[in-house]
Amino acid sequence: MADNILKKQLDCISEDFLRGIFTGLAKPAWGALKHIFGRVTTGRSTLVTDIARPLRADSSRAEAKRAEEKVSGWLGRWDFSAPVNPWLLGGAAASDDATYAVDFSDVSKEFGGDGMEGMAMGWDGSRGVKAMGHDFISVSLVGAEFREARPVYVKLAKGRRSKGGLLEEGLDALMEATGGLGWTVFDRGMDSAGHVRGIKAKGRKGVVRVNDMRRDVFGDGLGVEASLAPVPFRTAHLHTYRGDRRVEIRWRRGFVQHCANPGRKDAPVENVGVLVVESRFDGKSIWLYAVCPDGMYADEEGAFRVAARAAQAYCDRWQIETSFQAVKQEFALEKARVRTFRRLENIFSLCILAYVFATDFLRRAKGFRKVLKFPGGGLPEDARPARWHTRARGRAAASVHKREAAESQAKGRAADGVRALRRPERGPPDRARSRQEAFSRWETPGGAYPQPACMAKTGPKTGPGRRFFAWESAIEESPCQFLTPLKIFLSQC
Repeated sequence: MADNILKKQLDCISEDFLRGIFTGLAKPAWGALKHIFGRVTTGRSTLVTDIARPLRADSSRAEAKRAEEKVSGWLGRWDFSAPVNPWLLGGAAASDDATYAVDFSDVSKEFGGDGMEGMAMGWDGSRGVKAMGHDFISVSLVGAEFREARPVYVKLAKGRRSKGGLLEEGLDALMEATGGLGWTVFDRGMDSAGHVRGIKAKGRKGVVRVNDMRRDVFGDGLGVEASLAPVPFRTAHLHTYRGDRRVEIRWRRGFVQHCANPGRKDAPVENVGVLVVESRFDGKSIWLYAVCPDGMYADEEGAFRVAARAAQAYCDRWQIETSFQAVKQEFALEKARVRTFRRLENIFSLCILAYVFATDFLRRAKGFRKVLKFPGGGLPEDARPARWHTRARGRAAASVHKREAAESQAKGRAADGVRALRRPERGPPDRARSRQEAFSRWETPGGAYPQPACMAKTGPKTGPGRRFFAWESAIEESPCQFLTPLKIFLSQC
């Protein structure tokens, strides 16, 4: 039972969100889904122990075991992953202006993954080590009009050696949903001749970052960088969510040689035409293959448009990297410890939905952007600054706040990942600015997050000790990162 205004509001919004995805669920399955999704969204862990904690009738060990077995049974009995991709693909944009980033990530286990079904050893790119885990693919809609990537297709594969099948399955699903419209963009490591030929042969339009710079794509015996060096640059303007960016681009028509059977000496070799593009920003260059019908870059202006489109697509691609970070850190995907692959697949799907919920649906939900109230003592002592203050209190209050926050940090009183709340170095307060800019930032091991604006209120309607927090500014700044302080409030209220 929700026991405060914030939890009740989130329960109503999340129930509306889930009803648009899951239809025809039996009452027990629906209750299990709501409970697990609520814990994944507002909790700080995907461990079965933490998901089951609200189900305990008391604090005994036997009751904790019963609750954990109940949650584990829910995850093993029902399939919450099947409706996810059809619903996500419904949001794909059938337009040539759309850009879809395609990339792989993994669910790795630092503790080794012993006893977890199907795990295999592979490379964990986030930590730069080999670890047990599963690979997954994400196809996401990206672009200057979006704050974050919007997943349209995700799939978790068992083990580590199924990237080829995942890639083809994901691209085929995207092509069916969009009718082949839009551009797909891939990072380095996907510039193999077979992949480039597959994009061209199926009539897709794609951008691939060049990984093998020594490949002779112009027939002059030189590498990519040396062959493009004599070509002059032209200026292009790329669009991002935070503004425009001016880059220098140059291009040259080339080809990638593909051999279907490289083991045979007399095997035929096919030349797959590409437009090789160099995009330079702030003195740094990246090289790209633009793979599309040859007629699109037959003349000089057409080639410039394709080159600029390739540079724009790769600029947009970074959003998918931040989405991986959010799913793993904000929703603790890699903390899940379940024995069967089906249970892990259910948790994975709900983490993806929680990301979509936080970055898109929640921001648009009516009624959430209002000032929410709860007791001032709801924050944990170590995560709460010694004194809440408004800008009107001036430099003296800021000095006291800063000193007390520093003393709290020095004593090592950090709780739940929050080290301390400190005010940044700045001059005297500017009273002309809004109160929402008066407060500092939450500082966590993963980075700094915007702190919600707050105002102390006293009066007959609120009573002493009540605090009002406006989450609107935090949502506008970053719709996903505001969850870190939100989870702290929810866990303590």
